[in-house]
Amino acid sequence: MRKKTIIYLILVMATLALFIGCERKVVIENGGISENEDCFVCHGEDGLILAAQGEWQNSIHASGHNVDYTNREGTDCTRCHDHQGFLEYLATGQLSAPYDNVSAIHCFTCHAPHTTGTLNLRTEAPYELENGVTFDHSEGNLCANCHHSRFDVREITDDYDQSSTRFPSHHGPQGDLLEGTGGYEIEGYTYTQSAHKTVVDGGCVGCHMGQPESHQGYNIGGHSFNMEDDESGYDLSAVCEVCHAEADGFDFTADHDYDYDGEVEGYQTEVEGLLDSLAVLLVADSILNEDLEPIEQVIADGNVMGALHNYGIIEEDRSMGIHNYNYIVSLLQNSIDYLDQ
Repeated sequence: MRKKTIIYLILVMATLALFIGCERKVVIENGGISENEDCFVCHGEDGLILAAQGEWQNSIHASGHNVDYTNREGTDCTRCHDHQGFLEYLATGQLSAPYDNVSAIHCFTCHAPHTTGTLNLRTEAPYELENGVTFDHSEGNLCANCHHSRFDVREITDDYDQSSTRFPSHHGPQGDLLEGTGGYEIEGYTYTQSAHKTVVDGGCVGCHMGQPESHQGYNIGGHSFNMEDDESGYDLSAVCEVCHAEADGFDFTADHDYDYDGEVEGYQTEVEGLLDSLAVLLVADSILNEDLEPIEQVIADGNVMGALHNYGIIEEDRSMGIHNYNYIVSLLQNSIDYLDQ
């Protein structure tokens, strides 16, 4: 017994020596890191991994919010809320939830260094949104796999059966609005676009990951993806100054009174005013309840259902217009005008 223990300890020590030695080589069969590369390609002394991990711990993704709750059969929740579901759906377009073990979105959800030998993203393929529009913004395409409306706006018709207390778009429609699509466009009205979808390199990551020199600690930018930190007051508005020299925060003074309240306010405040006005009309028409939740019912006028959809998709976008200001303002103003006739 003693002899076996000694042999076991020797094997363990030898294995550890292989991993900590400077000459350690990594070999992965079936196409991976070649035998001429080593762990220090990623795990070097430049702090790259440590910085990413530090930022990541401050992200919503790392929180594991809803991981266990969404791990259930009969839904497609795991495709975005769980690491295991995301990888399976990305590879096969199918899900086999519930999984025995689930984890929050983490490094290997987006990267596969031990398979590819690089820190490249798992995919940068263009993503087709629910309404058939293609989202194609290089690195940002990976984000759109989850950050898109779950509802095809083309399904809205008269006598629409609105049988849910949730907004049809669900919680992450940012990709649609950045692309300038996914909202309900009422016939006879004009809809315009902002430049963000064309001028921001990488779409989502061009702003949300920012640049190291724009960071103020690990709470914003980088792999935190946070644009602002309420606790410290820091934000990533420095990345906006390339185009918006007047930017001081994200709610800098608009060029117009978009919400028609008689005062030119910040861009985000103007959109908030429009959302509030639309909510008042939807409550008055018994489309939203007093808690601003959709009321289950058949909505006779498809344009009214479209106005409800516009309220939900913009509220859930959470950028208060920034992702595509002109398009979002057009959706809100036109919805208000139609309901207020």
